[in-house]
Amino acid sequence: MPKSNIQINMNKKHLLWILDIVLNVTIILGTVLLTYTFLIAPFDISGPSMCDTLNLVDDKCQREFGEKIILNKASYLISEPERGDIIVFKPKHSDEKYFIKRIIGLPGETVEILNGEVYITNEENPKGTKLEETYLNSTNNGKTKTHQNSPKVFQVPEDEYFAMGDNRAVSTDSRSCFQSPYQINCSEQVDNAFVTKDLMEGKAWFAFWPLSNMRHIDQPEYLELTSPPAK
Repeated sequence: MPKSNIQINMNKKHLLWILDIVLNVTIILGTVLLTYTFLIAPFDISGPSMCDTLNLVDDKCQREFGEKIILNKASYLISEPERGDIIVFKPKHSDEKYFIKRIIGLPGETVEILNGEVYITNEENPKGTKLEETYLNSTNNGKTKTHQNSPKVFQVPEDEYFAMGDNRAVSTDSRSCFQSPYQINCSEQVDNAFVTKDLMEGKAWFAFWPLSNMRHIDQPEYLELTSPPAK
């Protein structure tokens, strides 16, 4: 017995309803995937290397996981990394672990660590200029050191970057080629001291957990002095 027109219309409505749900779910999932891949992504901060700027919870520097942040992944699709950016990346020597550090030296610059201070030599400052790092706490300000097996002067290659943690006393960063200074000689593999743009996952943008720490992660302004480093 042939189906009535009412039954046919009901079946069409059910089919259209199902197709509408599938289409909406596909669009939502696609949007989330594209956003996560190209625009923003969450990141859990672990360890004390960026204290007091990040991972300081209830006035205590967290030794393990603490703060959660949002990475701006789209920023470097349209612009170049800048000095002061806090970046999440994987170092050249390993793709197993993400690091979070602050960009200090830009492509083509010379970074010198002298008497606890950081000096930058570039086209604008050919004699070298001391970097005023107002984001460092009293434990680290003016106390940046290198390790026994690490250079004191780093020539940053073109298209690469020199990065350090704000908690200089405990940070494993460009100074030690992102490895334990007691296990490797950074002077012999100094190429691993630098980060390329393609290894950067994104730029720290917004802290969202814990709620009491919610804030925008500001870009620092550097007051660059004209005096050369004292030898």
